[in-house]
Amino acid sequence: MLAEAVGLVRAEMPYWNRSHGADHVFVASHDFGACFHPMEDVAIAAGIPEFLKRSILLQTFGVQGQHTCQEVEHVVIPPHVPPEVASELPEPEKAHRDIFAFFRGKMEVHPKNITGHFYSKKVRTELLQLYGRNRKFYLKRKQYDGYRSEMARSVFCLCPLGWAPWSPRLVESVLLGCIPVVIADNISLPFQDVLRWPDISLQVAERDVASLEAVLDHVAATNLTTIQRNLWDPVKRRALVFNRPMEEGDATWQVLKELEAKLDRLPQQGRKR
Repeated sequence: MLAEAVGLVRAEMPYWNRSHGADHVFVASHDFGACFHPMEDVAIAAGIPEFLKRSILLQTFGVQGQHTCQEVEHVVIPPHVPPEVASELPEPEKAHRDIFAFFRGKMEVHPKNITGHFYSKKVRTELLQLYGRNRKFYLKRKQYDGYRSEMARSVFCLCPLGWAPWSPRLVESVLLGCIPVVIADNISLPFQDVLRWPDISLQVAERDVASLEAVLDHVAATNLTTIQRNLWDPVKRRALVFNRPMEEGDATWQVLKELEAKLDRLPQQGRKR
């Protein structure tokens, strides 16, 4: 689809051809960004299409360090969640939170699927095996349309990797005042200067899932109130929402700031216009 769009622009407009796409911006909200495949090894093997490599990509995928699927100019953006999620339930600071740790989603009992790939690198399966009978953990495998009401009742919302490190759970958790517990190694999160993720979330290494209960108990006994207060900050919640029309400080506004910063760092002769 993107190749056809670029073909149309090349044929009918002058802008692409004069810069080979360097002054164009694309959204690549797939599991591994512009590699366009949900399986990481296949995505890496395919790489980013040549016609996109000079453009700037807005992508939900981001990891620390080198990765084939982010070897282009890019901005890590939050997954899209409808803005009304922030207001459809009670204000986070007023919600009754009777669930200690929550997760609803795919958790394979037999983690090896027919492709030979291990979903979630077995992390979700290990969560189910370790905590499925633990009353402090509310883990559900079946889909439920009202799952956001469950998040709004929870103190901690588990955000383990799936095929890719990220998922909309991260944004939903923040909007609903549930502390995100990110279980995805080397993940790069959006708008880090504004959101200061260590102040509003927890990160647990994939290899440390067996210690998760102890980690959550420690936070609950020490700095839970501080993290929740940071999490309920409307400035932070606004930064994760794409409003229409754009509002100052929202996700679209943050993207434009990131693009402006990239422009300022480029040499004058190499600026993309």
